[in-house]
Amino acid sequence: MTDTPEDFRGFMTAGLEFLRDLPNHDKEWFDANRDTYQAEVADPAKAFVEPVAEALRAEVSAGIEGVPRVNGSISPINNDVRFSADQTPYKNHLLFKWWEGPDKKLAPTLWVRLSSTEVGFATGIMLAPTSLPRWRELVAAEEPGADLAYAIDALRSATRADVVGADYKLVPKPYPADHPRAELLRHKWLQIRWIARTPEDVSSPRFVEWCVGRLAAAGDVHRWLVRNL
Repeated sequence: MTDTPEDFRGFMTAGLEFLRDLPNHDKEWFDANRDTYQAEVADPAKAFVEPVAEALRAEVSAGIEGVPRVNGSISPINNDVRFSADQTPYKNHLLFKWWEGPDKKLAPTLWVRLSSTEVGFATGIMLAPTSLPRWRELVAAEEPGADLAYAIDALRSATRADVVGADYKLVPKPYPADHPRAELLRHKWLQIRWIARTPEDVSSPRFVEWCVGRLAAAGDVHRWLVRNL
């Protein structure tokens, strides 16, 4: 089997149904059905990564990267039950990521989460402890901070997205509790995420264009994160 993905043709019904039912099964069943997983889920997933990356470089930012393998742009299909409240051994979805920056774990990132019924989208960044002072300085300042808040508000208005990552209960000092961007100052990490119904185009090459069109709505937020962090 080659490591080079074939052209993306879509995620077919058999693969989506496999994902839907996967959490109901154990490793023995998965091993017995590994050929189906490979053909209907894993191979299309690998083929999906690069055309999305190429389109994102054209539509969102030229430095976006994608690697068509597990632990590259594709998250493992198994759950790590040691650290999860969900004790099912396998996920019912595929999770993809494309990032921009030298450290994949801390770089501004765009996500697609595909299940049989929904497609999730997200943009955001993990903030290392050493990055938090600069994050707060930027958010508190009028020009870059207001630009980010405007971009987030526009994305939320267009998609009804949720904004998560405000894990601090209080606005950190020395910033005032009534700062106009107090919510953003409370963030340890940032993710803006939303969900759409899985379209009929999921089973065709047009699914790439459909996904990129939605991720492009997050372009202003992504570019702000790349430019400033």
